[in-house]
Amino acid sequence: MLSAEPRDRGRPGTLREDPAPAGSVRTLDGLFSRAARRRPRSIAVRDGPHGLSYGTADTLSTQLATELLVADVQLGDPVVVHCSDHRQALIAQLGVMKAGGVCVPVPRDLSTGQSRRIALVSGADTVLCSRATREAWDHAGCRRFLLDDPELWRRVTARPVDRALPRSAPEEPAYLLPAQEAGEWNSGHLVDHRAWHLAMAARAEQIGPAGRTVAVAEQPVGPATLSAMWWAFGSGSTLHARPGGLDAGPAGDTAVYESSRYARALDSPAGESRSPRPRTVVLVGAPCAPEVVARHVAILPGTALRAEFAPGGCVLPWAVSTYRPGQDTPSGGSRVVGAAPGVRLSVRGALGENLRTGQAGEVCARGRTLPFDVIGAGSAPGRGGFLLRSGFAGRRNQDGDVELTGSRTANDT
Repeated sequence: MLSAEPRDRGRPGTLREDPAPAGSVRTLDGLFSRAARRRPRSIAVRDGPHGLSYGTADTLSTQLATELLVADVQLGDPVVVHCSDHRQALIAQLGVMKAGGVCVPVPRDLSTGQSRRIALVSGADTVLCSRATREAWDHAGCRRFLLDDPELWRRVTARPVDRALPRSAPEEPAYLLPAQEAGEWNSGHLVDHRAWHLAMAARAEQIGPAGRTVAVAEQPVGPATLSAMWWAFGSGSTLHARPGGLDAGPAGDTAVYESSRYARALDSPAGESRSPRPRTVVLVGAPCAPEVVARHVAILPGTALRAEFAPGGCVLPWAVSTYRPGQDTPSGGSRVVGAAPGVRLSVRGALGENLRTGQAGEVCARGRTLPFDVIGAGSAPGRGGFLLRSGFAGRRNQDGDVELTGSRTANDT
């Protein structure tokens, strides 16, 4: 069901407006469906030698969403996505969103104990997985849909599509992003469609559209992949997954890495010999150390670098630093970050008080492009202006930026 289709001759990155309802294109699945209507034969995901077109992904995900409704998945229900390849993961995420559910993306290498914990914290009782990942859910008490099972798709494709689809809405949650603390899955960030849409639009406005291809060298639904895919789909581009590879993709295109993985990539032989070179590299996750920026400039002097600070598996950036070719690079000292568009950074004391310039505390944030709530350990109810805590220590400097001086635990580094 996931065979490749030839691309059409249309140019990605130049999607025109169409008559789709305004609300639908402000949801992530609506954004994808708009691209699918414009260029159904263009490749949305290329996973190694395999490709999946926009049109096929849109059709299969609608059929999967119908199956989820038949299985009594309700509006706002969390559904785990735990797939072995990027094509399955895309269809799963779109299907959950169209059904009005909330995606709970989890890493491929997951133990049974971890799966039980995620099911408990998230409240999920439904898992979209693969035969290669099903074992992790044997004792979690969840019902499983195997997306590489031909019998599932024979049943799904024979069923008429539910006319109520899609059931997603801009201000409803699209993702519950599980977060680890001290090695345990104790909490999760709730992100609505609108916040994700605004964050990716801000990135495109600051550094331009994604280009024809956005390359990732990470497993399905990891932070870099989630960050890359919606940027790519907003431009009608191809998400190119390169399993086990660290090359960035065709010249003129872009690559997205987790910050810690990029440091290792630059130190590898592939990093030294990288050719052709990407136009832009985007890093997500932990703060980007000055030595990594210097290493990037030495190896890829003509490639812009955008470092997005997104602590705790948040994916959406709290702060952004951009380094363009020819720009002076930082050297040593604390890592300085400026707030991302739509975000307000603050430094808080032990009692939650807002500290003055120069005082050390925990870096916190709130904003319309960030999660609207946190569930699980240490969470509190709220929407709009919800204060998020990073676990990173820092202080505000005289320029109004924040200097990151350390982390609360070794796991944050």
